[in-house]
Amino acid sequence: MAGRLPVVASCDSDGCLSLMAAVRRRIAGLEAVMLRAQARLAALRPTPPGEGNPAGPGWAAEEIAAELALSPAAAAASVELAVTVVDRLPATLAALETGAIDLGRVRAVAETTAALSADKAAAVERKVLARGGRGSPSLFRQALRRAVLSADPDGARRRHAHARKGREVQLRPAEDGMAELWALLPALDAQAAYQRLDALARAVADPDEPPGMTIPHTGPDERPSMDARRADALVDLLLGRDRGAEVSVEVGILVSAATLAAVSDTPGELAGYGPIPAETVRELAREATWRRIFTDPAQGDRPIEVGRRFPAPGLARLLRTRQRTCRFPGCRKPAQFCDLDHIQPHSAGGPTSEENLLTLCRRHHRAKHEGGWTVQRTDGDTAMWTSPTGRVYPSIPEPWDVEPAGLITRRSDNDPVSQAGSPRADIPRTRNTGTDASTAGISRTSASAAPGAPGTDTYSGGGTHGVRKRAGAHGPDTDRTRRDSVLDLGSPPF
Repeated sequence: MAGRLPVVASCDSDGCLSLMAAVRRRIAGLEAVMLRAQARLAALRPTPPGEGNPAGPGWAAEEIAAELALSPAAAAASVELAVTVVDRLPATLAALETGAIDLGRVRAVAETTAALSADKAAAVERKVLARGGRGSPSLFRQALRRAVLSADPDGARRRHAHARKGREVQLRPAEDGMAELWALLPALDAQAAYQRLDALARAVADPDEPPGMTIPHTGPDERPSMDARRADALVDLLLGRDRGAEVSVEVGILVSAATLAAVSDTPGELAGYGPIPAETVRELAREATWRRIFTDPAQGDRPIEVGRRFPAPGLARLLRTRQRTCRFPGCRKPAQFCDLDHIQPHSAGGPTSEENLLTLCRRHHRAKHEGGWTVQRTDGDTAMWTSPTGRVYPSIPEPWDVEPAGLITRRSDNDPVSQAGSPRADIPRTRNTGTDASTAGISRTSASAAPGAPGTDTYSGGGTHGVRKRAGAHGPDTDRTRRDSVLDLGSPPF
């Protein structure tokens, strides 16, 4: 074990961060010792008759429950995790011992690889751990899901079909005269439903408020939060009340053209959620509107141009497609809900170009301009963030699949030109190469589900019908973020 930790009262801001990092590494190392001890005890205790699982509600779990003041069920789950990690996921345990990942990430590896064979689980483990713990637990779990879908596409299809049968709605009582209405849905349906609620909530956010302005509310009639507005929109829709607004939303899926042509099972990427099975994407593509995205094989199939059918800034589409999420370390708010911010301020001569723009959610946009953070672009797509204490944190996006890729969109309009009759019929060819689309360097595509008004093109995550309001756009004449829209851009909480 390392030496003594410094006294907290003696630490400056940089010392506090160093102390927190050291404590986390020590906790991770101790958690690894705990897993080994639990697995060892399970091996020393016989499995109860009729129990196929040594970590079942048997003697080891009961002893641990009594010793650590846990419920028998919690102890059994803890022992099951320990046995799984020690026997099946040695690389994950080694990463925990060094402090490279924490126990939550260990649990994520065990859960996402549980349905895989030992060989496939080891392959997923190696692939994901090679890039570390990612910027947040959710990004780490997303990388795991992507690797599992790639390693076992047939199993992923079966598991999704089985999970889909379990969709449900539940009503749960809560305190203070409230209740929870909870639904388990396919990810694509949940995304589309949430974005429609969000767009409806914004479309009628405040009928007395002039477009493009935010009026402060105080006192007992203070304006409701966006969460409350979405809840009101949900109730109105379910009870058949007229909201007095038509909205259109877009749900994007990035998918390889090879997957669409059924020659690959590389998973698609649902914006705001993460990877989804290839078969699900192909089913969606049958009713999708297509938008081409050209990629450059020399840049690892990185998007270099986005084709579009509807009037919208081409550069904005390109950046939101390429960057996918907010570029602050660990943040995964979908890019469609983000602002486009100048790295070098426009007022200081910074150009409005792809090299000088990043997708930033409202909070991290403000952190850059008001919170003391700075950012610089390095080679490729890596953004290096410097904190107020001078520490540097990289924002490294997940690499594009080595297989070439393209973009689809499903919308509510019936424009025959924009409907893709067959996923094989509109596989675009790469730019700057003469390679056939079925071999290498095929473009990427995005899919959009758009319940609502036909022909409405929303490009900042939903908005009022017939009105395009760039929420939180960066003022060209100032280094500050404009506050001309409702806070909380409302991305789904996946």
